[in-house]
Amino acid sequence: MKKLIQGIVRLDDWVLKATLALCGALLAVMVAVAAAGVVCRFALHASLSWSEEFDAYLFVWLTCLGAAAGVKLRAHPQVRALADRMPSFTQKAIADLTDAVVVALGVILVLYGGEMISMMGTETAASLPISMTYPYLAIPVGGALLIFHSLVRILVAHAAPGATINAAPIVHGLPEHI
Repeated sequence: MKKLIQGIVRLDDWVLKATLALCGALLAVMVAVAAAGVVCRFALHASLSWSEEFDAYLFVWLTCLGAAAGVKLRAHPQVRALADRMPSFTQKAIADLTDAVVVALGVILVLYGGEMISMMGTETAASLPISMTYPYLAIPVGGALLIFHSLVRILVAHAAPGATINAAPIVHGLPEHI
């Protein structure tokens, strides 16, 4: 059982690293496209018709993936004033409840995101020749990652209570994984 838990935790860490690498790449492309749009508009006096829409779609992906990475890293804000004053058992129950709520949110994102894809999948973007499936796909993918990271946390908390999940300590504003 211990090896299984260790394998799941390693997979969880690998998924986080891949997600953070993809977020970094998305951000770099967003900056490059925005810079190209500015240069073309003001220096060449010929604006790119697709740059703002493309950046918006990349931002949707960055937001959904970043939210999932934030769950794994515990980077989202928490109000701990009451929970920290509770007994240990109650603190663990609150942590489980919090993770269960995140799982429920992920399920909602997967289900309704999938419905949005089926409704909008035949549409094309206004200024790009791509299906709207690709921008909307970020919602269920982000939801699935929310579910995965939260379920791993719940599993480790109950199946291996002494084990800890490395939440990638943040040093100088950057997670250790980068």
